Amino acid sequence: VRMVQRILVVLIVGALLWSCAPGPGRVVVPNAVPRTRPIALRVQVKEGNALVVRVVALEDYVAATAASEVHPEAGDEEIAERMYEVQAVIARTYAMTNRGRHARDGFDLCSTTHCQLYEPARLATSRWAAAARAAAQKTTGEILWFADAPARVVFHADCGGYTSAASAVWGGIAPAYLAGQRDNCQTGNAHGEWTFDARTDALRAALNADPRTAVGIRLDNVEIAGRDAAGRAEKIVLRGSRTFVIRGEIFRDVVTRRLGVKTLRSTLFSVKKVRGVFSFSGKGFGHGVGLCQAGALARLKGGDSPEQVLLHYFPGISLRR
Repeated sequence: VRMVQRILVVLIVGALLWSCAPGPGRVVVPNAVPRTRPIALRVQVKEGNALVVRVVALEDYVAATAASEVHPEAGDEEIAERMYEVQAVIARTYAMTNRGRHARDGFDLCSTTHCQLYEPARLATSRWAAAARAAAQKTTGEILWFADAPARVVFHADCGGYTSAASAVWGGIAPAYLAGQRDNCQTGNAHGEWTFDARTDALRAALNADPRTAVGIRLDNVEIAGRDAAGRAEKIVLRGSRTFVIRGEIFRDVVTRRLGVKTLRSTLFSVKKVRGVFSFSGKGFGHGVGLCQAGALARLKGGDSPEQVLLHYFPGISLRR
């Protein structure tokens, strides 16, 4: 009898242990819905005299950035709303591609033109605040893709009639969708012209403020040594106490940092020196790569949809939600 009892105990314990052992299957919760956390960005902003980092929901960032980067003239509100849709997709794509650009500094993106302008106060003060918010909501989740990743989109105010390849402006190897092309808008007055005069001593001081362009105590001449396919000054010779060649975009960056963003508006220029004054005359505003805001606005006025505009300036990409 005792032997039979022992056998029964062993069988019962074994059955209990087997029933508690984890099996190869997975537990499925009925009616479970997968949850995705909203995307948030760490953005450095200036508040008073201090730089602080704020955590911003992606779509709030998109609306504020679109409002900061686009300033339509008073006129056709429908065109302005479509322009904000274009900029909202650009802003969202840029944020996703460059998220973590300032990771070493403890945040994702800055709020200056180094990344994208982000001025959240514009959502309260701009007459176009409602349009910017509506554009962000209408395009929620829409991103420009190339192959299997978000595209490296860039934009500028005015290409002057020709966009340039990224490789020509910044060097290196650039994706095919950042190639240059003629911006043959349907309206003939889409692109602006400008002039800028700088006395030799003022220009020399601006150049000497940056080690990349420091010419020394004398500045004799500024010469264009090579242009890209769009006509932009790709290489510039600085002749002075030192003579050397630099990229045109570096020259523009150095001059505008010292003398103002609306001085040397682009590298699509010619230059001459007359009696101690350097006279620049050019077209456009900005680096000239990617989407041209002036051209995009003209295309929208001509009847193009926001998607058609985006696909024109970034050929080969796709728009996905």
